Amino acid sequence: MSTIMDTTMTTDGGQLLALLHLSSPALPIGTFAYSSGLESAIELGWVEDEAGLQHWLSGMLQGLAYLDVPVLLRLADAGERQDSGQLGYWSDFLRASRETRELLFEDEQQASALTRLLKGQGLDVSALPPEPAFMAVYSLAARHWGLDPHWSALGWLWGWLENQLAVASKTLPLGQTAAQRLLLTLKPALVESLKLAETLNDAQLGLSLPGQVHASCLHETQYSRLFRS
Repeated sequence: MSTIMDTTMTTDGGQLLALLHLSSPALPIGTFAYSSGLESAIELGWVEDEAGLQHWLSGMLQGLAYLDVPVLLRLADAGERQDSGQLGYWSDFLRASRETRELLFEDEQQASALTRLLKGQGLDVSALPPEPAFMAVYSLAARHWGLDPHWSALGWLWGWLENQLAVASKTLPLGQTAAQRLLLTLKPALVESLKLAETLNDAQLGLSLPGQVHASCLHETQYSRLFRS
């Protein structure tokens, strides 16, 4: 019994640690430098308090369920089948869906940083498209570490939420207790976002978020900024 438990702990524990590693906002790819439009939404007064932030993040999760998450699942499938055509298609699809200069720049910079990180660890990245979307690189890293695509998607959503709350904590009068309260409140929404993404067909992907796009456009000329998007 002990041997079986030790083996299970070694296998599952290794997977859990790999997932925590890959999805951590502390991964050195510069995630902390970007707000994905949230800083501008706060500056404009669209997000002023905990309730407003919860509403904004809930809306963002709907958008992620129709774009980033289902595309990540498709990239993982294409990578598993070594289908370079589909890898290129969905990577380009995601890049083309970045509706402002800053949102595309955010995607490009994090993709570039993660690619350099993987190369530095001796990982072969030759299967990546010439200009990969961040999710294409992320899915390659997840596959390299043997992560289930659905778990890696959920881990990415958790890292995204943590980073958004870190942004809010630096720009709103939002204390740590409120941030943790929102983490607990929105955890079920992360699971629901993944569940929705799993049900969508290709024709349903690509939902736009006009509020985020507007905020991102205005952020380009915002006078005082802490973040790069």
